[in-house]
Amino acid sequence: MKHKIKCDIINWNSSIWDFNYQMKSIKEDEDIDLSVNSYGGDAFLGIDICNTLKDHKGLVTVTITGMAASAASVICMGADKIRAHANTMLMVHNAQTFVAGDAKKLRKAADDVEKVSQAVLKSYTNRVDADTMKKLLDDETYLTAEEALKYGLIDEIIDAEPEEVESEIFENKAKAFNNKITAAIAPKQPISASGIDENTLKQMFAELKNEIKNELKPKEIVPDPVAPKQNLSSLFLHL
Repeated sequence: MKHKIKCDIINWNSSIWDFNYQMKSIKEDEDIDLSVNSYGGDAFLGIDICNTLKDHKGLVTVTITGMAASAASVICMGADKIRAHANTMLMVHNAQTFVAGDAKKLRKAADDVEKVSQAVLKSYTNRVDADTMKKLLDDETYLTAEEALKYGLIDEIIDAEPEEVESEIFENKAKAFNNKITAAIAPKQPISASGIDENTLKQMFAELKNEIKNELKPKEIVPDPVAPKQNLSSLFLHL
C-alpha cells in the first residue's frame, strides 16, 4: 500500500481519512510505503496512527518529503524504517494546549499537558534514550536530516527536493519553512560583467546566430527576362 499523509494532523484531513480507509482493507502482512509532509496537529491522532503502523505485521516504510513536525514526527516513529530527503526536516516538542479559566483550571491544565508530553516522549524511546529525547522535546528542536540520522530518529537519507507544507493551524511556520526550501533549491544564475544573466546571453547569441545564418543563405538567382527574337530583316534595317 502506498499513501501520503499531508497537511494538518486532524480528523477531517482527507489524507488521514483515506489512510484509515485503506488500513481496513489491506492484508495484515502487506507492506506499507507512507510519505509524510505535515507541521503536525492533534497529538493523540498522531499517536493513534503511530501505533497503527507499529502493530501492522507487514514492513512499514515512512519517507519524510518536506517537514515532519510535532504529531507528524510521532507518526513516523511507528515505521520499521524511516527515510528522509536530504533537505527535509523533523521537529519535536512537548505537548501544547490552549486553556482559559481560573487558577485551579490553569493548574490542572498544566498537569494534564505534562502527562500528554510523557505519552509523546514514549513514542520516541524505541529509537532514542529517554533523557536525550526529553531534552530535544523541552528545547522544541528542529532537526536537519543529518541531525535526525545522528540521533537515530531516521534510518536513511535520500537525495531529492523537498515538498512544500500545507497547513491552516501552523500557517506562519509552514510559510517560513517553504520560503527556506524555495531559497535552497532556487537555481543560481551566473551574472556577466554587463549585468546580464547567462540564460539571457545564451538567448541573445542564439537569435544572433539565426540572423547570421539567414544572411549567409544563398540567394535565389532570378534570370533576366529573355529578349524576344527579332526578325533578321528588321535587324539589318536598324543597322
